[in-house]
Amino acid sequence: MLAIIVAIGPHNLIGKGNDLPWHYSEDLKYFKKVTMGKSVFMGYNTFLSIFGRLGKPLPNRKNYVLTYEETLPGGAIPIHDLKELPDEDIFVIGGKMIYEMMLPHAEYLYITHINKEYDGDVFFPEIPYENYDLISSEVSGDLNFCVYKKKTL
Repeated sequence: MLAIIVAIGPHNLIGKGNDLPWHYSEDLKYFKKVTMGKSVFMGYNTFLSIFGRLGKPLPNRKNYVLTYEETLPGGAIPIHDLKELPDEDIFVIGGKMIYEMMLPHAEYLYITHINKEYDGDVFFPEIPYENYDLISSEVSGDLNFCVYKKKTL
């Protein structure tokens, strides 16, 4: 199973620089709950941002990173080609280029829709919602936690 997990603001905003334009502890807790014990896949800049904040890769998850580097700190696993990704449940966690590459292959989308305007400069690609069924939605303040499943054609 390949899933994307992302928080998206109005106009598909997802980032500001190499960080999030917002801070919602409820969304961070949701991200942790959904991805804990699973594998996550990210780009190198996303990995550096996480490592810079935590001083380690995301704990209690297998961290796969698309990079030219041969080794990564903290036991993160470098991936040099998408064909190297193992056949296991993986959550794609960013950044923009990784989302663009993986969106056509995602079976599930875990999207936190943020219903508040923020400044930023990084945007998620257009989502073909017509190819997905909404299977759950939970509103909490400015946040709407949605899960979409790709339609079988």
